[in-house]
Amino acid sequence: MILYTPMQLELVLEGLEEQSNANQREINVGNATLVVEDKGFGRAQVVRLISTDPQDYLNPDFAPGTEVQL
Repeated sequence: MILYTPMQLELVLEGLEEQSNANQREINVGNATLVVEDKGFGRAQVVRLISTDPQDYLNPDFAPGTEVQL
């Protein structure tokens, strides 16, 4: 990814280290990898989809914000 900005890099990336990914993990569903945030009681919310198949991005079950059962 290329980011064109007149701002200093330090300002753009400020606070990046402080973001907590402690309750996120990757799960595999078919050929796709989902980054999910654990919500407890066997539920998780999709944060990100990692896939090389364009059809996976059209699947509403893989959309960010969707709840999945673990």
